[in-house]
Amino acid sequence: MLLRNKLYKVERELAGGEYLVQFDGSHPVFAGHFPGHPIVPGACLVQIAEELLSEHLGQHLRFTAIRNLKFRQPITPDKQVTYTFVLSKRTPYTYIVQLSTNGAIDADFTATYMCNNPDVQ
Repeated sequence: MLLRNKLYKVERELAGGEYLVQFDGSHPVFAGHFPGHPIVPGACLVQIAEELLSEHLGQHLRFTAIRNLKFRQPITPDKQVTYTFVLSKRTPYTYIVQLSTNGAIDADFTATYMCNNPDVQ
C-alpha cells in the first residue's frame, strides 16, 4: 500500500534528488506508535524512501537490501523531513539515503533496489 497522500505528502521536490516531506499527524499509525509521544515508524520511513526514489527515477522499484540503517533521533509527525538520494559510485543499483530536518541528519541508510528496466540506475 502506498503511503503518499495518506501518511505523508511531498511539499516540494528540490533539485538533485531531494524531496521535502510533511507527515499527517492525524494518521492512525501515530495512535499506537507511541500514544502521547508519536514518532514515524522506521518501516514507514524506509517505504517512503522507496516510493520517492521510484518517482525520482521514473520507474517502479523495490528495495532488495537495506544496509547501515541508523536512526540518529526520532522523527515526529510535526517535522518537515528532507529525503536526499545520492547514487552510490561503488555499487550499481544502490543509493545512499539521508533523512534530515533543519540540516541535521535524522536517519541514513544504503538501499539497493531492483526494477524491470535494467537501464535505470
